[in-house]
Amino acid sequence: MKQRIIIIDSNNIAYRAFYGLPDTITTSSGMITNAVLGFTNMFLKLVEDLKPDIVICAFDSKGPTFRHKMFKEYKMHRKKMPDELAHQLPLIKEVMEAFNIRCLEREGMEADDILASIARNAVAEYRETIIVTGDKDMLQLVSESIKVLSSKKSINDTIIYNKERVKEKMGVGPGMVRDLLALMGDNSDNIPGVPGIGPKTAVKLIGEFGSLDDIYNNIEKIKSENLRNMLTENKGLAMISKDLTTLKDDIEIDPEVFKNSFKNIEYRRVKKIFENLEFNNLVRRLPKYMDIIDFKEESAGAEKMEASKIVLDILGPDMDLKGISTGNNKTAYITALIEKNRVEALMLYFGGSSAYLIDDRILKKEKEKNFIKDLIEDRNIEKSGVYLKQAIKFLRKHNIIMEGKLNDFEIMYLALNPLKASADINDISGDLLNIEIDSIRFNGKDSKSEEKSPDREMQMTLDFGGNGDSYAEEDSGKLSNKYGDILRSLSVYKRVGKVLAGLIKENGLLKLYEEIEEPLIKVLAEIEYTGVCINRDYLKKLIREYDVEIKKLTEDIYKLCGEKFNINSSQQLAEILYEKLKLPALKKTKTGLSTDAGTLKAIRDRSPVIGKILEYREKSKLKNTYIDVLPEIVNPEDGRIHTNYNQMGTSTGRISSSDPNLQNIPIRTEYGKQIRKAFIPGKGYDLLMASDYSQIELRILAHLSEDLNLIESFNRGEDIHSRTASEVFGIEYEKVTADLRRKAKAINFGIIYGMTEYGLASRLSISGDEARDYIEKYFGKYPQVDHYLKSLIESARNKGYSTTMFGRKRYIKELGSSNGRLRS
Repeated sequence: MKQRIIIIDSNNIAYRAFYGLPDTITTSSGMITNAVLGFTNMFLKLVEDLKPDIVICAFDSKGPTFRHKMFKEYKMHRKKMPDELAHQLPLIKEVMEAFNIRCLEREGMEADDILASIARNAVAEYRETIIVTGDKDMLQLVSESIKVLSSKKSINDTIIYNKERVKEKMGVGPGMVRDLLALMGDNSDNIPGVPGIGPKTAVKLIGEFGSLDDIYNNIEKIKSENLRNMLTENKGLAMISKDLTTLKDDIEIDPEVFKNSFKNIEYRRVKKIFENLEFNNLVRRLPKYMDIIDFKEESAGAEKMEASKIVLDILGPDMDLKGISTGNNKTAYITALIEKNRVEALMLYFGGSSAYLIDDRILKKEKEKNFIKDLIEDRNIEKSGVYLKQAIKFLRKHNIIMEGKLNDFEIMYLALNPLKASADINDISGDLLNIEIDSIRFNGKDSKSEEKSPDREMQMTLDFGGNGDSYAEEDSGKLSNKYGDILRSLSVYKRVGKVLAGLIKENGLLKLYEEIEEPLIKVLAEIEYTGVCINRDYLKKLIREYDVEIKKLTEDIYKLCGEKFNINSSQQLAEILYEKLKLPALKKTKTGLSTDAGTLKAIRDRSPVIGKILEYREKSKLKNTYIDVLPEIVNPEDGRIHTNYNQMGTSTGRISSSDPNLQNIPIRTEYGKQIRKAFIPGKGYDLLMASDYSQIELRILAHLSEDLNLIESFNRGEDIHSRTASEVFGIEYEKVTADLRRKAKAINFGIIYGMTEYGLASRLSISGDEARDYIEKYFGKYPQVDHYLKSLIESARNKGYSTTMFGRKRYIKELGSSNGRLRS
């Protein structure tokens, strides 16, 4: 059987991974691992897509190669490999070697030459060979049995080159790639070629005469005198360019490389390396590769899990409902079944072999509803699982109030892992138990059936329990597929709950969870369930008004600019402002001259069109984001909007809002206030009450820093911003103006959140010296604040995290990074 070998141009792919992924991908200690992660993901994708028999990695040697001796300017313009990438190459080798992949390197040789030599040997052994690289030099090796896989826009966007595709890309076949590069040169390697000859001319010459030697042998036949002169005068450069682009394919390769590479792999070794690099997603994905990677049987088997079969039951009137939750179980495991952001049903599980489906139809039946109500409202039964907030809201509409201790696995897990934005049961199980839900297989015999599945795939039955329940008419196979993963996940709930409870206690987060996060689940559920009333008629009126105003602004902008264009296109707007109107361009981005709000505000007084554009943008954004959207998402049953408050997901523990984001409704501008008027009291109420802590952050700062001056100011009932203005600007407290208070407020809040001199200067539109003077005066007045903030930074640098009063950890791994930009 014909074998497939993959050879990886490792330095090339490592570079692409390094620059293709952000340098914020680091371990908790601050070590950058973006290139290792990108390289490993690329490798696993190759394995999954191409299923190779053999994999070999080739690396460039350190120091000059034989090509540098041949042509001292070779690759001279190349910058030194960044240190952040250089330290990752040994890690890449370590990962590859864990997969029993040979990593080859030869002194004085480039990876390209090793690849060419391996490919030549592979052809001799009749293997299909795929070279993975981004280097066009390698296209010269393409043949019937050798192909080149190259990335296009990213390391995951690839194309495989055969002979036809090489001709399509380069204009010549693989055998003439060296001659082509010899003529036109290669800027990436500083190969000169023949000055003045570009790709089109080079392709034309090769098409007419053939190889470089053939071109020079027939040089008198070239009609263009200028072209003949260029070739004649630069023959030496052309010949050395061909030598530089010619790959050396006679490096001796040990035959054992082909026999042992990517064979008999130690699963635990791979897993351990992924864990050390904190590639948690790869750890969870690893079991999926068991069928396509040659793992040792004994090393991989331990990662599979078998569980006693769980049967899905539908509560029915003939069931012994009282007997369902009897025994020593004091925990009900609950999850919500969510489709398109809507809870369709709940699944209830007490351990054992049965889980119970609960939906609106079940809860309309008196006996079943009373059973569920008694169970859910029993304070002595703990409720554990995922999506508990959604479950609370689902039950609330049936007048069932969830009581007892709540163990929400996602909330608990994210309290332990504050840098993660979200987590489902598969993530949690994979991380804590190293069990993929997909890998769970039910075994044993169904307690309600004597039939046995012929294989070890998951077995699941549906007992519609009762007298002609409407569920009996549904397709049981469809339900089985629909809820199969959830039944699998239930088998790990007890273990997950136990591990999470232990970790919460070990990490000092019990107070945080029990006194803040757990009670908050019910509070947020109630707020979301209640919703907020919207005046749809008012919003419809606002839509009409904004349509007229935006149309008028559009016409005014066209008139002032002298032509019609797409105002929403940054590129077209930049052309109008900076090329046609000759306005000053203050900032340039990767895509061109900047037209962001800050840039436009800085040149607002240079043309009346700028003010119109800013107003057009603000009104268009408000209309598209809120005015048009809010009426469409009102619940028709109660006329209210029901947002989702995300309890976790921010590294600081702040609550966020989504679908829609009601925390982002603007308030400072007049246009924003117009939108806020759409939120009205519910029927039977006259007022909406708003409350806010007064300067809560500064009060907490006074408490934690124990700064006597700050504490005294609060105790006297003073306005802290006016007091700061008095101290910093050297005037009496009673004479502080509104403008000085505004500046002092920026100083107060800016400094406690780490604002630099530059940031404060920018915020207040003052010089850097003035900003520095303000900061020095501030810390002179509040010295303990200065000491406290510095001690926080030092503690976070040493520990890798900071801690709130209640024990919530905020990991700041960037403080230990070797990257200065990240540290700052």
